[in-house]
Amino acid sequence: MVSVGLMHWPCQDKNGQEITTAITNLDLHDLSRVCLTYGIDTLYIVHPYQRQLEFARRIMDHWLDGFGGEYNPLRKKAFEIVRLAKNLDEVQQATGAYMVGTSAKNVDGCISWDEARSLVRTRDVCLLFGTGWGLSSRLFRELDAVIEPIAGEGDFNHLSVRSAVSIALDRILGRNP
Repeated sequence: MVSVGLMHWPCQDKNGQEITTAITNLDLHDLSRVCLTYGIDTLYIVHPYQRQLEFARRIMDHWLDGFGGEYNPLRKKAFEIVRLAKNLDEVQQATGAYMVGTSAKNVDGCISWDEARSLVRTRDVCLLFGTGWGLSSRLFRELDAVIEPIAGEGDFNHLSVRSAVSIALDRILGRNP
C-alpha cells in the first residue's frame, strides 16, 4: 500500500530557512484527484496549526457533506481519501509505513526511481512531499529513504508540488515506468 503526505512543516523557504507553509485549496483538489487516479487510498495533509487544519476541513466538508458533493460526485470521491494530521508522527502511527521523502536537490544516499518502484511492491510506503521550497533538510535524517530528484533536460528544477506528486506517482506506479 502506498500513501502520500503533503508536508507544510518542516519545510524551507528559498533561502533554506525552516518555515511552515499555508495549505492551499488547489493542492487539496489536485492532489486528491491525482492520488485517487493512481490508486492511493490515503492522502495526508500535514500541518501543525489548528487554524490551517480547520481551513482544510471546511473545504473538505463542502465536497464531502455539502453541495459540492452533489454538484460533483467525482470530486467528492477524491476528497474521501484525504486525512488531516498535525505532524509526521501522526502519519507514521497511522500508516506504519516506510517513510520516503522527495527533494528537488540531491541528497546523500538517495534511492533511484527503479528502487522506489521495487520498494512499493514489497512494503507499505508513505511518499512525503514538501511545500514551499521543499522538505527541510533536517527531516531527511528522520526518514527511511529519499528519492533522487525529478530531472528534466536543463538545470532548472523548481516544480510545483502538484506537478512533482503527479510525476513521482507516475514514475513509481504508472503502467509504463
